Amino acid sequence: MSAPSLKWLSHMGFVHGYLLAGLAMVALPVLFHLLMKQKPKRIKFPAIRFLLQKQNQNQRRMNIQHWLLLLLRMLVVALICLALSRPRITMGDFSFGRDQQIAAIMIFDTTPSMDYKIGDKTRLDEARFQASKFLDEISPDSKIAVLDLAASLENAKPAAQEWLPGRRQVEQKLAELKTRPAGATLPSQVNYAYRLLQTLGEGEGVPPKFVFIFSDRTAQSWNGMEGGGVVTPKEVSTVFIDVGEDNPAELAIEKMTVEPAVVEPGGRINVRMFLRSTGIDHKALVNCSIENLPADMKIADKKSYLCPKGSSTEAMFELPVPKLENLEAGPQYFQVVAKLASTDAWDANDKRYATFQVRPKPGVLILAEDVKTPRIIRAALDALGSFKSETRVLQGMPKLDDLSSFKTVVLFQINKLDPAVLQKLLAYVKNGGGLAVVPSPGMNLESYGTADAKEILPVTYGTFERIPAGKQGYWLGGFDSANALTAPFKEWIASADPDFNRPELRPFVLGRWKVRPSEDSSILASYIIEGALADAALIEKSVGSGKVVAFTTPLDGSKMEGNRFYNNYWQDSSFGLVLLDRTAKYLGGESRLPELQFLSGQPVVIQLPASPLKSPLQLRGPGLSAAESVVNLGENRGPLVLRQAVEPGNYQLLDNKGKELSAFSLNIAAEECYLEKIAIEKVEELFGKGSVVPLGKDADLTERIRQNYKPPLELMPWLLLLLPFILTMESFAANKFYKKEPLPA
Repeated sequence: MSAPSLKWLSHMGFVHGYLLAGLAMVALPVLFHLLMKQKPKRIKFPAIRFLLQKQNQNQRRMNIQHWLLLLLRMLVVALICLALSRPRITMGDFSFGRDQQIAAIMIFDTTPSMDYKIGDKTRLDEARFQASKFLDEISPDSKIAVLDLAASLENAKPAAQEWLPGRRQVEQKLAELKTRPAGATLPSQVNYAYRLLQTLGEGEGVPPKFVFIFSDRTAQSWNGMEGGGVVTPKEVSTVFIDVGEDNPAELAIEKMTVEPAVVEPGGRINVRMFLRSTGIDHKALVNCSIENLPADMKIADKKSYLCPKGSSTEAMFELPVPKLENLEAGPQYFQVVAKLASTDAWDANDKRYATFQVRPKPGVLILAEDVKTPRIIRAALDALGSFKSETRVLQGMPKLDDLSSFKTVVLFQINKLDPAVLQKLLAYVKNGGGLAVVPSPGMNLESYGTADAKEILPVTYGTFERIPAGKQGYWLGGFDSANALTAPFKEWIASADPDFNRPELRPFVLGRWKVRPSEDSSILASYIIEGALADAALIEKSVGSGKVVAFTTPLDGSKMEGNRFYNNYWQDSSFGLVLLDRTAKYLGGESRLPELQFLSGQPVVIQLPASPLKSPLQLRGPGLSAAESVVNLGENRGPLVLRQAVEPGNYQLLDNKGKELSAFSLNIAAEECYLEKIAIEKVEELFGKGSVVPLGKDADLTERIRQNYKPPLELMPWLLLLLPFILTMESFAANKFYKKEPLPA
């Protein structure tokens, strides 16, 4: 049988430990006993053996009685001292009470979902109320700090001023708490709290250390807490106060997109959104409208949807775009607002915002020897819908004085370059234009080898190679991942599995020009010959402010000897279509559409127009103060970063004369709409068993914490109850042992 455990002794303490010095008084009965011990009187008496034996027996009994009485009297003194020192046995690691001083850091989740209402209180209101009530139950001398998720403290050095000097300052900090559409993550604040508690040191005199996390236990709030993001120190107890609703009922617009983001006047946009239903099935009435319209114009629509719980329902709106004129000065911006007609427990996710740009389609000019040859790329550009193409035949001297009105010019399979045309193209590229050069199989190498041609072309064309019948063509590969034109091909092949990455559909050539790239050019793609990257297939060169991209194989879809195509770009997959689209957008500065949609908390980066601007600019949008609405331009006229735009909504950027320069929209992250809770086991795995304190309706935080952290067992009442019993025993023993025998008659 194992020995009984004395572990409870390690949890025993005394409220008035100094009174334990009174235990020294336990020695008083012993002292009095020794001082008052009567010395035996010597009386001469006949030596009778029987009487001597009786005397020895009585002496032994008297000694036992004296020691028992002495122990009872010592116990009385000890009980009085112990009772006055108020011994207590703590049932858990710590105890809570008005006389218990602790060091506590309260971290409040201020993500948008904390605005969810339970009754007439938001989750944040409930967290604030419970925290204030809990403070009433602990020692006013406790060290308290209050943190929220306003700004990340991941790399911050612990500051002593985080400890609030008094209850008034704590209440003020609690009152200032508010939800924020963006901010820090919970792991950064929890780690900071642990570092701040470590500055208090360890050992005697240091109060028990606590971190209290007030959160709704949603997946978004817990993001980053696992996988080593947070490591809990052994000397700190972390309590997760769950103020979330166990069975939330909510309908939200989870996310919304507008396609296309750039549309021509009089076109149409498709507004696509997803409605997320939580808890119960919902019937949604969605209003969708375009803002920033002229006063006499209204574009809006509304639709109803049935939304099953636990899933997302797609909603689609097709809206017309105003027919605008006089867009030569720049594009115009319009903004979409979608909102639910009904109200529920959380308003912030009932709206979504989006911005789109209206401008004419950029033009692509195709220069060819006849109208028929470029029919494939002309049809491809029309099918893509991103550009407006025009074909001009280079016979005689065509009109080329308006090249600046085109974003991209394609020199398509011209056999012989005219020097005058070359001069026009060189000036166009130097001024920022984009030129694509597609060779023909029988082009005049002399016209492509002049000084002007070498200045503009990224390659020198050598010989045209036709792969013999029956042999495999040269695969295309080696896409440059650092170039905006070819980087998407690299990404798609690695992750999206496009059709042109399948072995049977991979792009290859059977006829191509061998070229020698110029020293100031870059190879964007290469041919794979005998299993290795070899000759250049796509080459780029910067000329002045513009760019030139040279192909090495014909793109007209024609056939060479043996009824074979020069390449399979158009026949086997979408590669030719994608390559043409990427090239036209890259050369025309359209490779990346303007970023008009942002998440709250994400840096808003605006590309300013090339024309000179004067400060200050003006920013319009929700939640901006007067100072935040003024945007001063520095000397660096690169992209403009607007960090003051945080609240969800539509924003407009104006120049110093009130003309619109740009616009954008902000929304909360879609993950904020996921109100389902993570498992309690996940939290307890990190913070320990019993660390989660769930709060239901009308819950009492202090009572819930005490259920996990038991109050101490006060021994004083039990000692006082025991004292009369011991006194009674002492009196009984004294009367019994010192009772005088009656004298014989």
